[in-house]
Amino acid sequence: MASGEPTGQERTEQPTGRHREEAQRKGQVARSADLSAAIVLLGALGVLALTGGSIMRSALEAVRRGLEGAAMYHLTTSTALAIFFDSAWTVARIAWPLVALPAVLALVAQLLQTRFTLATAALSPRWSRLDPVQGFWRLVSGRSLVELAKASLKLLIVGWIAFATLREHWWVLAHLGQVGAHTVVPGLAGVLASLWLRVGLAYLAIAVLDYGYQWWAHERSLRMTRSEVREEEKQTEGDPLLRSQRRALHRKLASRRMLIEVRKAHVVIRNPVHYAVALRYDQRRMRAPTVVAKGARLMAVRIIEAARRWDVPVVENAPLARTLFASVPLGREVPPALYRVVAEVLAYVYALRGRRS
Repeated sequence: MASGEPTGQERTEQPTGRHREEAQRKGQVARSADLSAAIVLLGALGVLALTGGSIMRSALEAVRRGLEGAAMYHLTTSTALAIFFDSAWTVARIAWPLVALPAVLALVAQLLQTRFTLATAALSPRWSRLDPVQGFWRLVSGRSLVELAKASLKLLIVGWIAFATLREHWWVLAHLGQVGAHTVVPGLAGVLASLWLRVGLAYLAIAVLDYGYQWWAHERSLRMTRSEVREEEKQTEGDPLLRSQRRALHRKLASRRMLIEVRKAHVVIRNPVHYAVALRYDQRRMRAPTVVAKGARLMAVRIIEAARRWDVPVVENAPLARTLFASVPLGREVPPALYRVVAEVLAYVYALRGRRS
């Protein structure tokens, strides 16, 4: 074997469809957790952009009512619980868009990455994960090192974006203490929105690159060895020897059925032993003569022998035999271009039978 030729145990073969489906059922698909996180960040920012004013007014109103209630009532255990539950309900009513829409977006992103496959096998416990030796090797594996490098790169990029954004708005942040509350809140909200948007977009770009890497790594992990491909072919299509035996049996049965049809033929046209074509013509049921049997070499000899056994006329016409064998499939009618020459053969056969009778 050449030095560069892959061995049977190297994963050089593309995965089969069955192998992909099996991996998908086990939850082994290309997916990026960063993509869901980026969509959640941008989705929450979108909710704030659309409902931020309403949320702020509701929050200020809830704070005002809470302060007024605390001042009006004597604080006891029952009143404290009532204020707590009222505040909790108010927070839930105000914040549900910030929680619900990003959660739905994260679920949709996850389903799109997994192609809407719910892999229950991935939820079953894997006791091998409790093995400390395997856990150590997972920590020092190449994949773990790649994940560590990705985390460090994300931290650097997000940190640099946060620093650049805060430095850009440093003058606004530095003078917030010198203005009124009506100016502080919009100014601070603008800075946070700018920071949020930039971090979200950066995270989305990182997530797209990460998904590309995950897809490449997933495709690489699905590769199979040649022995695995052969074994799967045996399981799906059967042993090659058995397949060849089944094909041979099918050919044998088809040949038998075809030889039986020779008995119903009106004429067999041959060349002289290389090709043989049996034609049948029933004027009441057929528009044109039909090929009921045909064969070459040994099969042609068998068709001629069957014709003689059943007293079917055999006519030697080499050009017509070759043309019918090559151009007319079994069970099909003779094409119009051959009507005349076939009619001459049938007329000869009918005349021959008339003289015999």
